[in-house]
Amino acid sequence: MNPSSQLSPSIRTREDSARPQISRGCGMVFFGIMIIVAAAWGSGLGAFVFLLEQAQSKIEALESYRPKVGSRIFAKQGDLLGEYTYSAQDLVNLSEIPLNLQKAFLASEDHLFYEHKGVRPIAAISAIRDTLQSGRRLRGFSTITMQLVRNAEEATQVSRDRTVSRKFQESIVALQLEREFTKDEILELYLNLVFLGGSAKGVEAASWQYFGKSCRNLSLAECAVLPGLAPSPNAYRPDRYPEKAQSRRDTVLLLMRNRGFITEAAYEDAVQQDVTEGLVSREARTAAKSEGKGYWGPNEFFAWYFVEEARKSMMDSKFDYQVSFDELYGGGFEIYTTLDMNMQRAAEDTLLNALDEFDAKKREQLEKAGRSKEFLPVSGALICIDNRDGHEGKVRALVGGRDSDSQKFNNATQALRQAGSSVKPFVWAAALDMGRTTGLTAAHRIVDEPFARMGGDNKLWQPKNFDSKFHGPVTLRWALEKSVNIVSIKLVNRPEIGMPVVRSYLKSVGFKYPIPDVVGLTIGLGTHGVIPLEQCVAYSTLANGGRYAPPTFVEKILDRDGNKVYQANVRTEQAIKEDLAYVVTHLLEGVAKSGTGARTRTFDRPRGGKTGTTNDSRDVWFCGFTPQFTCIVWVGYKDNRPLGRGANYTGGRMAAPIWADFMNLAHQGLPVRAFEKPNSVKSYAIDRSTGRLGGSFAEVFLEGTAPPTELPIYMEKNTNESLMEQELLGIAPSTDGMAEPITDTVSAPGSTGVVAPAPVNVEPIEPPKATAAPAKKPQKRRFRDWFRRN
Repeated sequence: MNPSSQLSPSIRTREDSARPQISRGCGMVFFGIMIIVAAAWGSGLGAFVFLLEQAQSKIEALESYRPKVGSRIFAKQGDLLGEYTYSAQDLVNLSEIPLNLQKAFLASEDHLFYEHKGVRPIAAISAIRDTLQSGRRLRGFSTITMQLVRNAEEATQVSRDRTVSRKFQESIVALQLEREFTKDEILELYLNLVFLGGSAKGVEAASWQYFGKSCRNLSLAECAVLPGLAPSPNAYRPDRYPEKAQSRRDTVLLLMRNRGFITEAAYEDAVQQDVTEGLVSREARTAAKSEGKGYWGPNEFFAWYFVEEARKSMMDSKFDYQVSFDELYGGGFEIYTTLDMNMQRAAEDTLLNALDEFDAKKREQLEKAGRSKEFLPVSGALICIDNRDGHEGKVRALVGGRDSDSQKFNNATQALRQAGSSVKPFVWAAALDMGRTTGLTAAHRIVDEPFARMGGDNKLWQPKNFDSKFHGPVTLRWALEKSVNIVSIKLVNRPEIGMPVVRSYLKSVGFKYPIPDVVGLTIGLGTHGVIPLEQCVAYSTLANGGRYAPPTFVEKILDRDGNKVYQANVRTEQAIKEDLAYVVTHLLEGVAKSGTGARTRTFDRPRGGKTGTTNDSRDVWFCGFTPQFTCIVWVGYKDNRPLGRGANYTGGRMAAPIWADFMNLAHQGLPVRAFEKPNSVKSYAIDRSTGRLGGSFAEVFLEGTAPPTELPIYMEKNTNESLMEQELLGIAPSTDGMAEPITDTVSAPGSTGVVAPAPVNVEPIEPPKATAAPAKKPQKRRFRDWFRRN
């Protein structure tokens, strides 16, 4: 009998009604669970699809990814000067990377690289299990593919954060990466992007950084050093921590042997080598750098002062192909400059040896006087610019200091130093150009005599010549050859010339730094500040027949694909007339042969040049040129202290020999050329001492001018005696063509901002063979009476 049949009808009815309700409740729970699972699965699937889509976009970015590569800068012969870069990186093809180096990385980082699909799940599970058991931080289980995803962060946008989500994202991208690229492509990109300490990114840059050679030439022992750096690059650097580096290298070699990548014999031989054997020492690197040879670190340059000026010119908004900071340091440009490596080495050797010799003598003098603490290394600059047709303005050598590591200030392009007598050729140029109408020529005579002028502060200014003597009537040629100060001042003081006219000539030939009005007549003595590079450009204008050419540092620029994006074009403009430039050049040939520049005689070629020496020999110059090159030499102290006292501390004694030694080296193998005389320039035979027509010296004259035929001395009368007296007292208004009243001191804006008394240019001079007897220097209180008598 069915037990339920024994129940009362009411109980049976309640029981029957309860059973369907319980069944429906379980169904709802099950249905709810299924909905949740489906939602979770859908969400997970959606997230996975989203991550796959993201991964695909990252792969597309990686396909077009071009790692930032530094821009290399070269001399004109192709010698590497250095590299502008965020981090040192040289891209190489996998076929160029030694097999031992590839195996070393595979053995150390991912020996199953060619077997897995980008991720090793078993390695990941093992790492997680070890972490759970030990409680330590999760150890790495990244494959080379996963490391590449992380190293190419710029393209993949996968961060380096140590989080589970980042690791998952990295794995997804790695899986997709393996689908799109071959194993060799992945390995090649990895070996070019892996960071290996210091500033080295990639195996080629690391090889140069540590071993001073390409990775192509690494031995087995050296190959094993680089993957040993990968886990903690700066902690295992062989040049800083050789013991740690050797331990890591031996571990890599052991892994290579155990995994069958090298033989037992190769392992035994490599492990016996000391890790420091192949390293480039700091001393070797410094020696190589001084010789202009390899071993370059990032942003380290040979001829640093030149390279820095080239960088500034490229980044200038006026440059025809302005290069941005990011392009320069990451765009992979190849920049070819105008620098001639042979001339640069000659310039550095010549100038720096001369400065060292000067320092040795100065140190000895100070030690004898018990003042050794006052010793300061002397500074200098040398610049050489090409004058040859089609190359005008190209800077071939530039030395801006003695040591760019300790002094970044560039004397060649930043120092503002007084020009001294080196400015006089341009004063003569202004005077001779005006002589087309006044008849003034190089053969005319001006009296070298006491000159005085009352300044605005009621102090009498009385400039002197170097020897404090006056030489009576002298020709303009002789006055320039012997650098006579008084004649230069008198030329500026002439009504048709004046300071503004001289200033305009200086500006036209290349002096860009402003000359203030307060300089007044002392512009003829070079009391204003000039930049050495501008000084060189101005003299090159004379050498180029009066054509101004701006200085050029960059010859051409190639982009990372080898396309030429910039080519320098020589541009010149006629600053002064060709015949005038030649006449001044002819005068400067006399300066270099028999004048203050006679110590350049060791350079036996046609040459023109001018010395310059400022007050107390604070600055000494020699500025000269040939038809092929213009070169200027400056020597002085950075704090503007005097170099010394006397004739031994002049441009002729100190700077001219340096110039001659360099120019001898610069002209090796070049034909001897003379300066070409324009057809409009006429030659006359004159008497050298009197300047009168008739004699044995061939002087040149601008068209329409000629030497004097009469014996009477050419003497200028600028104004009447009454007006001169008033001006000497400082009470007369200035007249057209006359310089403004000046004080007996002028600002000498040099690199140190020191103020020096004027006049500041002094040169050693010799008396001519036949001149009037020197006039006695008048007493200051008797100057008016003396002026009336004379």
